[in-house]
Order: sequence, then structure tokens, then C-alpha cells
Amino acid sequence: MKLKYQMWLLFSLLFVVMGVALYYFIVAAYEERVIEGHENITISQGASIVERLQGVYPKFPERTAGYLSTYSNRLDVRLLLIDVQGQVRYDSYEQLAAGTIIDIPILRAENPLPRTTFKETSNYGYVQHTLLYLEENQPVGGYLLMIEDVNILYEDIRSFQSWMIFVIGTAIIIFFILSFGIASLFSRPISKMITEMNKISRHNRSFKFRHHRKDEIKDLSVAIEGMVQQLNQYEQRQRQFLSASSHELKTPLATMQLISENLASVRESPEDHEEFVADLMLQIDKMKQMVNQLLDMNRAWDRSLRKEPLEASEIKKHIHKHFQHVCESKKIKLDFILEDVLIHVDLASFFQVVDNIISNAIRYSPSNTTITVTLTKAEKDKVELFICDEGIGISKEDLIYVFEPFYRTMDASEWSQEGSGLGLALVKQIIEQHGGTITAQSTKGKGTCFQITLCNKIVT
Repeated sequence: MKLKYQMWLLFSLLFVVMGVALYYFIVAAYEERVIEGHENITISQGASIVERLQGVYPKFPERTAGYLSTYSNRLDVRLLLIDVQGQVRYDSYEQLAAGTIIDIPILRAENPLPRTTFKETSNYGYVQHTLLYLEENQPVGGYLLMIEDVNILYEDIRSFQSWMIFVIGTAIIIFFILSFGIASLFSRPISKMITEMNKISRHNRSFKFRHHRKDEIKDLSVAIEGMVQQLNQYEQRQRQFLSASSHELKTPLATMQLISENLASVRESPEDHEEFVADLMLQIDKMKQMVNQLLDMNRAWDRSLRKEPLEASEIKKHIHKHFQHVCESKKIKLDFILEDVLIHVDLASFFQVVDNIISNAIRYSPSNTTITVTLTKAEKDKVELFICDEGIGISKEDLIYVFEPFYRTMDASEWSQEGSGLGLALVKQIIEQHGGTITAQSTKGKGTCFQITLCNKIVT
């Protein structure tokens, strides 16, 4: 079922429940108020009759009968005088003979007087019985029993019930129609959003939905638009990557093909043959390195990070273990400035970043220079890692492209034939997976400094 109809039915059902509850509450309150008001009037009238009869009953029978008849006609109510034994002494309708014993529930009730009850009878409909003492708070003198036809009262209550049913029923019908409009109003942006999303295809990746109200629907539309833009950017990067990788792979393949075709012609010259074979092995190693790095970049997107605590001393120990020997052979000094910081990283990925940057620093640094590794705390739960060398440096024109796949500066290519141009692209990818950033500052001929900033706050 569509959201519009679900909302419509939900709103309608809630209003029906509220309407029914409101009906019973109002009708019950009205009935209680009407009956209570009529009770008070009847008791007040009965008190006036009792006051009139005091001093007359039972001394003056004729005057007593006259008063009862007069009040009975005036108030349209049947009046009976009953003694303590329940025997009738006077009946304003003159239907019950004196001495007749009557037994009705109001006489047996234990509630204090005056009291009144309403009862539905088969012959007369709704009847009200009201009982009062003839003497103030004294049952000895007997009782005044008032019997009144209250069908009109209940007709008024039923009329009010019918009117309430009409009003609430009309309100329910009106709200039923309005709720459909409200549900349509709230669900229309979602329907439009779905329509725009259905237009997204392989050849049309655009999302043109605009929602002006600042609510969750706008947040959703912004999120979808951002997702589509990221998808387009990802596809663009994939195309660029495939184009660049295919182009870069052609170079060593073409060189290998050329060397292979000319190997036979230099077989008689051992020196030339050995040089050709060495060049062939160099191109094979270069191609192998490029393929491995391509695989690493592809795996990095799908690999989930398992962050573990890492002490600064472990970074120093790792760099010494893997690079101390080659640094000594090139007369390059390793210098460390490490604060007592505990960082949380995926160890394999993080050391891959360190290895890439350190190996580049060694490769493009001359002898008798220093590579400095600095680890320090930064503000707001962040740490910064600096790896700085005194090598050939990077020009301003090339610096903005150093993290692009397959990009190598002319100076780097002239200085060393090693490298595929993928190392720093992989480094940037890994750092961004950690939620960090990496930047490079360099002066040509003086060295390069890479700054890695990581958030060291553990999110649970």
C-alpha cells in the first residue's frame, strides 16, 4: 500500500477513535448534568411541598389532600404520603386506598434522604422517584414520595445524542476528505522524488528534485543528490584510472616487445645481450610493481579497517627495521621527533603509508641528507605525522598533481627510473579511509614534507 493511503487511513482511524471517545464523553457529561439538574429541581419542589404540609398533616386531612392535589396538578407529578411502615396515607391521584402497602426500591435504599432514582418501566417508560422526610431529618413523621414522568427528559437526551452523532459524523466525513488531502500533500514530494530517481539510468545520472521546506524530505533529497554526484565522480575516476592505467601499461609492454624482438640480433655480443636482458628484467619488475599497486588500490576500497593502538616507539622501530640498512648505504640520516602519543590505526595500511613515503624520500634524496619523522599532538583529538626529506623537491606546478594516479614529475623520472606513480595515490586513499587528510609542501631543490593528520578519537 502506498504511503499516501497508509497516512490517510491512519489519520482517519485516529480521528474516528477520537470522535467516538469524544461522543461518549460529551453525551455522558450532558446526561449527567441534565439528570443532576432535574434532581435538584425536583428535590427543591419536594422541600417546598414538605414545608407547606408541616403543621397540616396529619391534623387536617382535608387540607392535606387539597395541598397534595394542588401541587400535583401544578407540577404534573404524583404525590404520595407514606408512613414509616410503608402504608399509603394519601395519594394525589386517589388510585391507592389508604393503608395500601407499597414496596419500591427507593424505600429500601440505604442512601440518606432526600434521594431520587430514575427507572425505565415497561408501561410508563422513564419514571423518577423522589423521597423526602415529612419532618426535618425525622423518619417518624413519614415520607413524601414524588413520582414523575421523565420521558421528555430522556427524549431530550436522545435528541442531544442524535445531534452529537450528526455533528461528529459530519466532522469525521470532512476530516476523512481533509486527511486524504493532507496525506497527498505530505507524500507528494516523495512521489516526485521517486519519479526523479526512476529517471536515473546509466546514461542519465542526474537528480533534479528540489524541495523548499526545511524538513527530513529536504535532507533526504540533498543526500540522494550528493550520492548521485559521488557516483558520477566515482565513475569519472574509474574511467580516468582505466584510461591512465592502460596507457601506462602500454609503455613497459612496448619496451619489452622491442627488447624481445632485438634479443636475437645481439646474441653474438655478450655485453649487448646482457644489457638487453637487464633492461628487460627492469621493465618486468616495473610492470610487476605497477600491477601489484593497482591491485592494492583496488583491494583498499573493499578492505575494512581494524584499528588498533600504536605507540610512537613502534613507528620508529618499524622504520629502523625496514630502512636503516638502505639509509646507511646511501649515507642518509634518519631523525625522529616523537611525542608520547598513542594512535589508533589499521596497522598494515598505516605502515604501508609510512613505507611508501619513506621509500620515496630515500629514493629522491642525495647522500649526506636527513629524513625527519615527527609525531605530535594537535588540537581536538587529532595527531599529526610529518615525514620530511632534503631531496630534489617538487615544483609548484607539479605539487598539485602528486596524489594523482600514474603522475610522475620530470625531475623524478630523470632522477630514478623506479616507481610507477601509484604510491602516493594509494597513500592518499588509505589516509582518507582512516578519516584523515594528507598534504604536501615542497621547495624544488630543498626537499619535500608530507603532513598526515588523523583523528585519534575512538568512536564506539
